[in-house]
Amino acid sequence: MSRDFEGKVVIVTGASSGIGAATAKMFAQRGAKVTLCGRDVGRLNEAVEECSKVGGGDASRYLTVTGDVTRPETRQQIVKQTVDKFGRLDVLVANAGIVETRAIMDETEETFDNTINTNVKATFFIIKNAIPELIQSKGSIVIVSSIVSTLAVPSEIVYCMTKAALDHMTRNLALDLASKGVRVNAVNPTLVWTRIYRDSDHGPEFDKFLQLCAAAHPLYGRASTAEEQAEVIVFLASDAARFVTGQCIKVDGAVTLTGVPPV
Repeated sequence: MSRDFEGKVVIVTGASSGIGAATAKMFAQRGAKVTLCGRDVGRLNEAVEECSKVGGGDASRYLTVTGDVTRPETRQQIVKQTVDKFGRLDVLVANAGIVETRAIMDETEETFDNTINTNVKATFFIIKNAIPELIQSKGSIVIVSSIVSTLAVPSEIVYCMTKAALDHMTRNLALDLASKGVRVNAVNPTLVWTRIYRDSDHGPEFDKFLQLCAAAHPLYGRASTAEEQAEVIVFLASDAARFVTGQCIKVDGAVTLTGVPPV
């Protein structure tokens, strides 16, 4: 595999599992120094071990920052510790987010605020924290959105709202930062087989539901993998995408073309 990120420094939020962990691993494999951020210390350490295995075994190329990205001090420390250790920042992958499955009558102000603060506010402000460093490096931002940004899923109304906000954030930031040489793009994943599903114990009915969701994808009749999403994230961050900015890329096996959400 190409080592085209040799000498580059990457931050990945939500890196303890799923798309975030797969993305950190792929950047490591391609030569990057990576800061992995998340709330679960044990899983972050597991992710770093995987990065070291594929990236050449040099543990000094990796940094973990544990904390809640909804807290301003955590966001500030992620950027500060990265620059203190590695001297620069080239790529920010804003992946941290949560899913709250509630229709409007089940929402509370607390659950509403938690989803908005995690998925939108934290993303916005960690980008703000990183921008001065990314201007220096002429770097790149990749936001992890979702295909539900353009689909109606009443049982996930607030989650859908947050992902629509991320898409529009991507477009606005791309235009704002283009003159400074910083690119901003998003990926919009479909259903991805991650730990949250593999480790779930919701019974046979839920398992059957997930199988139906996976089969709804016209391409291959299955859900996506975290690695398939990571491939596109890494591409968007790379010099191969140097003239791509302001784009929201669906990585969805054509499921949105059917108009039916796979969830």
